[in-house]
Amino acid sequence: MPQTLSDRQLNRATLARQWMLERSAVSIPDAIAFLLGLQAQTSAGPYQGLWNRLAGFRHQDLTALIVDKSLLRATTMRTTLHLHTAADMRSMRPVMQAVLDRTWNSTFSRRVAGADRDAVHRRGVELLDQGPLTSGALGKALAETWPEAEPLALAQWLHCRETLIQIPPTRVWGHGGAPLLSRIENWTGKALDEAIALPDLVRRYLAAYGPASVMDMQSWSGLTKLAPAFEALRGELIEFAGEDGRILYDIPDGLRPDADTPAPVRFLPEYDNVWLGFADRYRIQPQLAKDRMVLVNGYVAAYTVDGFIAGNWTMTRKKDVLAITILPFRQLTPAETVDVEAEARATGAFLSEGKGTVDVEWRPIVEA
Repeated sequence: MPQTLSDRQLNRATLARQWMLERSAVSIPDAIAFLLGLQAQTSAGPYQGLWNRLAGFRHQDLTALIVDKSLLRATTMRTTLHLHTAADMRSMRPVMQAVLDRTWNSTFSRRVAGADRDAVHRRGVELLDQGPLTSGALGKALAETWPEAEPLALAQWLHCRETLIQIPPTRVWGHGGAPLLSRIENWTGKALDEAIALPDLVRRYLAAYGPASVMDMQSWSGLTKLAPAFEALRGELIEFAGEDGRILYDIPDGLRPDADTPAPVRFLPEYDNVWLGFADRYRIQPQLAKDRMVLVNGYVAAYTVDGFIAGNWTMTRKKDVLAITILPFRQLTPAETVDVEAEARATGAFLSEGKGTVDVEWRPIVEA
């Protein structure tokens, strides 16, 4: 029988691999490659995600790598935006084509009023080859030829069929506005590569997220029927069991520190790989947190205490004051309260780049 790992043991394994027990000196590109990309729904998300993980992280260092095209932001896993190294974007995006096709067919296919999809694709490429466009502008231009179709659905067809990179100056630190889109061929001068082999993707996923189940990886990626890829690696993977008896796989040399290893408070952005990487999130989101989290568009910013989500947090800016509001899910000890407030102020200082003041406000405990 495989050894059973508690949720707390899984918590420490995940936090150790994601550099959230102790910040790492690894380089930004190496960190993003190891994590198989960073969730990038918001402009600030990757910046805060890396600040939580890397020692000495600076906003301008990540921005420079996006500007020089070392890092690319586009739609990949789960049909959501991720920031990848250029090499990973070229090899992982082809694997995700089935996921994008499935999402488009279920959400948008009936909203194009019978437009010829191949013709829409060709026209969209023509428009994008003339220069970067926002998704709104792309949809509007396509609707001139197909006025019965929804502009959003037409633009999404190009998102599905092409690798559209969100390019600077949009979607980098300090710059707002609708993202500008460019085909990867136009932005980097190079098309997609051959798709990464699924067993190789499994190895890399387990290195960063293991021990994990087949369902965990499927939830993280949006892919289905990954059991054969795990089976192909059976001779080199080790197996554990979760508290509920589910089978978990891991690479032999994956970090699995002691369950009592100290875990510092961390303020997570709205979307973070550390808990979006699993179908079963009890390793970081205990039942208490699951019952109390108020989700906005599916997710909300949370903070951890002793490695587990212990509350939500929100941020507002007004002139030279950045205010962080803390919404706890449980009563904290005096020591935990001090640690949470200290990390809230550190997070606020990072988000405000040290300009102005940071205020911290506590709200009553959130009831289920």
